[in-house]
Amino acid sequence: MLTIVLALRLFGQKRQLYTLNAIYAGKRFFLSEAFQCKNVWDKRLQAPAIKNANLDELFLKLDEEFNHFGRASVVDIDVFANAVRNVTYTSELEDLIYKLQLSVNSLKPLPSTHHAVIRYFLETEQYEVLLKILSDRLVYGVFPDNFCLCLILDTFIKKKRIADAARVSCIHMQQEDWSNPLVTSLALFACHMYVQNPVPWEVEVEAKNSDREGKAPVEYIRYPYFDNSSEVQDPQLLIGKTLADIGASMSDGVGQTYRLVGLGLCRKWEEAVSFLEELFIASDKVRLFRGGVQVFKETFAKELNDKNDPDSKLRESLRRLVNKLDNQRLVTNYDLHTAIISLVEQAVARDENNIIKVQEALYKEWEMTREQLMKEDMETSKKPENLSVIQQGEAQLIQEELDLFFFGNSKKNELFLEKQGVSKQKEKTEEMLYNKKE
Repeated sequence: MLTIVLALRLFGQKRQLYTLNAIYAGKRFFLSEAFQCKNVWDKRLQAPAIKNANLDELFLKLDEEFNHFGRASVVDIDVFANAVRNVTYTSELEDLIYKLQLSVNSLKPLPSTHHAVIRYFLETEQYEVLLKILSDRLVYGVFPDNFCLCLILDTFIKKKRIADAARVSCIHMQQEDWSNPLVTSLALFACHMYVQNPVPWEVEVEAKNSDREGKAPVEYIRYPYFDNSSEVQDPQLLIGKTLADIGASMSDGVGQTYRLVGLGLCRKWEEAVSFLEELFIASDKVRLFRGGVQVFKETFAKELNDKNDPDSKLRESLRRLVNKLDNQRLVTNYDLHTAIISLVEQAVARDENNIIKVQEALYKEWEMTREQLMKEDMETSKKPENLSVIQQGEAQLIQEELDLFFFGNSKKNELFLEKQGVSKQKEKTEEMLYNKKE
């Protein structure tokens, strides 16, 4: 295996060279195997509905329901997602979650469905398909929770797919939620590693036919808004926005260092000036890491020029503020890479066991929920059949009642019919006599 050498320029003044093999030299890297909760998760396969599922028949049934009714049973979709095990049914699973998102049941998927989808693509190592699904949430509607995010990030980091881990971090950035320390630290590490060896990732862009492209006039656009993330495709800008947001959610030197680095990568120079000015007047002084400060200096030296800073005011302000950091001893020479690894390890040691317990309990609860919903679906499906049986029984009772009435009153009926016959004969006779007279 080729050793990929990364020039990790953030690792202090000496700019040491690290290899991926050295970084992954430890027996365990961050999350343990127990974090996957595989034993509890695999117990779902013993459920009769999943164990005995005929995937071909189930898919045809669900596809027909979508085509005829515009919706399908979320329980059956969950069964399919949990029962599928190999790459044979990749397109079918992708098609089902796509149609589910477009249906009226898009807000009602079972929580185990998204876990099953994500874990299926991870276990079958179909990483590109997973990234496509996660990137297009409006189309597929798959939103990984904190546990799945940790699982994805840890898998990509262990597989040395740093660009993929950084991309997932950028996808999560759009949720604007960095409240989970383990997710935050893993995402920060992924972006930190990506900055050292940035590789552009492929983004699927829908092809447009310029001949058929049309424009619709509107009177005005209400509340024009650009959030600098959902419409951005440039990896550098996305990584920068992600690092800036993560750093803003942290109060220590690692977070504040990467907040500065992120602001530089996404070219928020005015915000960088404001951030540096706030550091000097803050009551609690935070020391930044020299490696990160150096990257920021290199970034604005490269990005800021006479074209976007014609009067050099921004460059002069940034140079002055960066130099002031050293003058006020707000820069540390401590190794930034070591600090980030320590940050992740602390989060793992603090939260991993509790997360495992909570997730295992959830998996058991989801099993019971699925079984209960399947029973309810079976009872609901029997209602039309039961109604038909009741209606047939009612018709039979009515017929029996008529028969009993007829045979119980046979003599009266005969007298009645005889009287009716005499009356009609009399009427005919009178009519004939009347006609003869005329």
